[in-house]
Amino acid sequence: MEQRLHLQQRQVQRLIMTPKMQQSIHLLQLSTLELTNLLQKELVENPLLEEAPSMEVASEEPSEPLRNGAAEEPAVGASEDPSLRQIEFDSHWEDYFQDSSDVGDFIPTGGFTETEPEMPEMPIAHSKTLNEHLKWQLELATHTEQERAIGSLIIDSLNDDGYLDTPLEQLAEMTDTEPAEVERVLHIVQTFDPVGIAARTLSECLELQYHFYQLDDPLMLEVIRYHLEDLERKRYNKLAKVLGVSEQRVQGISDEIGRLEPKPGRKYGVVETEYVTPDVFVEKVDGEYRVRVNDDGAPPLRISHRYRRMLQERENLPAETYEFIKNKYKSAMWLIRNIEQRKRTLYNVTQQIVEMQKDFLDHGITHLRPMRLRDIADRVGVHEATVCRVVNGKYVQTPRGLFELKYFFSTGLENHEGEDQSAKSVMEMIRRIVEEENPQKPYSDQKIADILKSRGISIARRTVSKYREKMGILPTSTRKRV
Repeated sequence: MEQRLHLQQRQVQRLIMTPKMQQSIHLLQLSTLELTNLLQKELVENPLLEEAPSMEVASEEPSEPLRNGAAEEPAVGASEDPSLRQIEFDSHWEDYFQDSSDVGDFIPTGGFTETEPEMPEMPIAHSKTLNEHLKWQLELATHTEQERAIGSLIIDSLNDDGYLDTPLEQLAEMTDTEPAEVERVLHIVQTFDPVGIAARTLSECLELQYHFYQLDDPLMLEVIRYHLEDLERKRYNKLAKVLGVSEQRVQGISDEIGRLEPKPGRKYGVVETEYVTPDVFVEKVDGEYRVRVNDDGAPPLRISHRYRRMLQERENLPAETYEFIKNKYKSAMWLIRNIEQRKRTLYNVTQQIVEMQKDFLDHGITHLRPMRLRDIADRVGVHEATVCRVVNGKYVQTPRGLFELKYFFSTGLENHEGEDQSAKSVMEMIRRIVEEENPQKPYSDQKIADILKSRGISIARRTVSKYREKMGILPTSTRKRV
């Protein structure tokens, strides 16, 4: 078989992601805080970008070349360099660049109250970790270096819940001491705050708290020591027979034990602070809901006058300098345009969500409508993927509270009238039914399904069970009280 090389010309059609498209998609996914950080970085890296003073934004009249785009800028050398003509703008671009408007100005003036004066930031106090808190007490409670060394090892061996998982024999080997000495120091550590710390089992943890709070109830102590498993499974009938008391007495013991802390270390757990800034505000003005995009912290940008003059005087610039400034100019224009496009897309998507979820804003979660990404995409005239990027990680402040935009999207169930009911609203109904039930005779999942059916919502028992578990509601047997 003969093999040889040859050239073949083919015409294919495929989508190529240009840098401008990649930047547009990237900006669309950013939250307000992330966008602010990116703009600060761009202001540092691109000398042609500068923050427009707030007093000058409304009054500044841009030069004619910028009003009409780079393609009509003969002083920059448009006739010699056609690449500058490749920057395209939306039909509304001239108005945006003229007054640096954004979608926040789409709302009639006077619709919102004046911005309150910004409160000074308060410094966040350093909170002690569990390890630091215990070792501080160890210094006060011990008298010898050996006690401190053993106690420090015990504290370092505690897990996040405050339990000691390491056997005493292993700790004795590590400190070259006897297990009895380690246990003696352990008892010292177990007297520290928080109460119940350094226990080896749940039973020991609860017993330490029992003695600390001086709970004079021998039956309660017996349950803590020997019957926690039956108590956890709410086997009140069995416990009542073993202890020789009524089921109501066992229920009372269970309530008392439930007030104790099973995980004393979680009070000092490391919690990462997550700051959430609303990306959009929805406020009710004169009976109508108005949408405003939050652009606080995202300064209005403009092209530096100095560098614009340098581009207009091309003959005085070295070729390398001109190419550098030209590229930075195009990059700056793309960024400003993509920021404007991001604001408009975010505004349009939120506006359509508000229109579809007006009943939720008026009456609450039980009136939340089922909604899909496709529903909003069709209304806005964009792809579903664009809506997904907009709602993911973005938050909206509404009269009903702060919500992530994707919260409003959920599947639906059909009621007797043929209308769709949001799954979230059905879950809220289930929660309310459970709250109103008789604790001595809690509803079964089938009974909850029957109640919902009587209210016009057809739902299977297994669906009720799934929603109940998703909300963290216990099953019927464990909700029952005697």
